[in-house]
Amino acid sequence: MYQVYVMDDAAFDPKKLVGEFSNIDNARIRLEKELVKDKDAKYIIEQTTGHVDSYGELLTTVIEEN
Repeated sequence: MYQVYVMDDAAFDPKKLVGEFSNIDNARIRLEKELVKDKDAKYIIEQTTGHVDSYGELLTTVIEEN
């Protein structure tokens, strides 16, 4: 599973979830739509496997960010 986040410095939580996708290509297509709105937007694409740590938080790996 891939999660696409757009960074928003004005919000309490700067990471705004844009969508979750099972395919990296679909995640990048959705990201391109966000970059059309704001070409200077900061983003993160994370991959999750469904595993959690000892605190119950989902483990993620950053695939791409700017």
